[in-house]
Amino acid sequence: MSSLSIKLYRLRGIFVVYFVLKSVAGAIVAALVLKPFPGGQLGRFGWRGFPTGSLMLFSLLVAAAVLVIAWLIFGQLLLRKNWARVLLLVIAWLTVLSAVFSLLASTQIGTISSWVSHWLPDLDWQKLMNFDRVQKVFELLFWGYLISVLQFDTVVRNEFFPHPPTGDAGK
Repeated sequence: MSSLSIKLYRLRGIFVVYFVLKSVAGAIVAALVLKPFPGGQLGRFGWRGFPTGSLMLFSLLVAAAVLVIAWLIFGQLLLRKNWARVLLLVIAWLTVLSAVFSLLASTQIGTISSWVSHWLPDLDWQKLMNFDRVQKVFELLFWGYLISVLQFDTVVRNEFFPHPPTGDAGK
């Protein structure tokens, strides 16, 4: 297996680990945040009357569907399809820009969260903000690594473009 293939397989493996950990952590945080509301209508639990467990299951099913789609795109990347490389780079750059702006804005979010907390007073906004910050740092790490491999590694980048024909085929 070539060094290039190892880099691409490693990239896919890191994505799977990153995405699974992010999804499970998000589901756990959602379950903790959406714990039974005291004094809720008719003793219902969770958000808008949905049981917390069903919300967690639904979020994990959606994450599994996204993981399958990502697995297929990474499979095309391993086949050296440039459209998969470009798609992943667009997603990566958008995610990195979003994470940077979210982290920069999170210092000012205290006034916004106090305003929003009037609508949903039962949610622990500080825990949500801390989880979001940690999540954004991991997004920066993974997607920054993906950008460095797919865009700035010349060996990888050159593999996705057609090679000029060799030999005397044109004579």
